[in-house]
Amino acid sequence: MMQQEEIDQLLQKYHKGTCTATEIAFLESWYAQWNQNIPIALTAEELHEDLLSIKEMTTTLQPEIKHKKLKQAFLVAASLLLILSTGLYFYIQIQIKKKSAYNLALHDVKPGSNKAIVILANGQKLDLNSLKGGIVIGNSGLTYNDGTNIIPAQKGTEQPEPLIVSTPKGGQYQITLSDGTRVWLNAASSLKFPSTFSRLKERLVELSGEAYFEVKYDAKQPFRVHTPTQIAEDLGTAFNINSYSDEPFTKTTLVEGSMQVQSLKNKQVRKPLVLKPSQQASLNAAGLINIRQVNTNEAIGWKNENFIFDGEDLQSAMRKISRWYNIEVVYESNANSNLILEGLVSRKSNLSEVLKWIETVGNVHFEIKERRIIVTE
Repeated sequence: MMQQEEIDQLLQKYHKGTCTATEIAFLESWYAQWNQNIPIALTAEELHEDLLSIKEMTTTLQPEIKHKKLKQAFLVAASLLLILSTGLYFYIQIQIKKKSAYNLALHDVKPGSNKAIVILANGQKLDLNSLKGGIVIGNSGLTYNDGTNIIPAQKGTEQPEPLIVSTPKGGQYQITLSDGTRVWLNAASSLKFPSTFSRLKERLVELSGEAYFEVKYDAKQPFRVHTPTQIAEDLGTAFNINSYSDEPFTKTTLVEGSMQVQSLKNKQVRKPLVLKPSQQASLNAAGLINIRQVNTNEAIGWKNENFIFDGEDLQSAMRKISRWYNIEVVYESNANSNLILEGLVSRKSNLSEVLKWIETVGNVHFEIKERRIIVTE
């Protein structure tokens, strides 16, 4: 708080016309609160005249009286200024949130849905029905999981043919392989697999992106998932693999059963590592694998139609959101990228609801422009 001598000097400087802009602003704010019987919206001339009156009053008061009155006035002024500043801060924050909520609602984006294509051995591409939940590869050919035919089986074609199911950003799909293994394919992902596993020594599939597997175990015909960086082998398993190219780690999370993971990038790590339920293997760019205990609900939340953030940083969360809503994310220079998220929000929600939820848990704001999320503090 300013001392009496400083206040006197400030009033003298104002009277001489030598106050800085900051000092004038302080005097105007103080005066507007100190004299509550006078309207706030004073003209410059009225304020100048009143401040001169204060100056004259302070110079004619007895020193003891002047000190007492000014001290009391400035104590009141300081308290009111603190209240005003706090109120102004919250008012600005409310206006920012209102503007953000309006923008998010105006340019809202619907969540992803069942969208995928299947690429046949001859290169033909078929759009899969978005109203269906998944496809089944079986003896009767390629069908939807409600039994509707897509491609009937051709007679005399028992040799395995390569098939690819691919989802775009904002898409997901379920696949039942010829051995009964079920696969949930997340957004911006693809799975390459044979039309049949008969007569093959192993059941080998290739994954790009993210998928959840429920494998039908067969010791005589091991089930293996290849990604660009590793091989994961089923030992009677339900597991999730996240191998997006824009993620710093390939993460393999074992939900139940047993499995082993082996790096393809580091030749020194030759022996596969065995995972136990609720363990996650994280493979880094150097090909090294770290195993840790995790909350499996977080890893497979997407499959259960939720975003689950368990101590996740903002940028990692926004990559998931970007893929599911098919939207680009841009960070302004003042964006709070160090924000850590904890909680759950439905993947069925519109984009605005997800972003508003994040705004409530951290000092960050969003704006949507032409399928771009602008992130600011």
